[in-house]
Amino acid sequence: MDRRNLLLNEMGITRWQLYRPEVLQGSVDVSVSEQVKFIVVTNDNLLSSPLFADIRLALELKKEDCLCLNFDQIQHITLQHSVRYWLLAENADEIDRTLPYCLNAERVYRSVDWQQFQQNSQAKRELWQQIQQI
Repeated sequence: MDRRNLLLNEMGITRWQLYRPEVLQGSVDVSVSEQVKFIVVTNDNLLSSPLFADIRLALELKKEDCLCLNFDQIQHITLQHSVRYWLLAENADEIDRTLPYCLNAERVYRSVDWQQFQQNSQAKRELWQQIQQI
């Protein structure tokens, strides 16, 4: 027992350690409203990007129709309606691990992570081709 714990113990104070601190961070049970038609799964914030605004326009979506989640939050979503997903990750394994959590998927688009996507014209072309396949 270190000095701090010994001193706290002498004062009658017990130190506790959380085994699952993520439960207290609000990541459990992400409810998706009926208005949301498009869920973006990425670790980056792209909702205010002009490029993302252009992509929304191409998909004929308003800002309110989109929801941006990270890869931890997608595991906890609950929804009753069909939506489209866009998964942006650096490696394909992360996307493959996320696919089972894409509930009621109308369509799933896949791309490299947002930082690479902005710079890579081939990635933009591939997304456009995925959109055109509908």
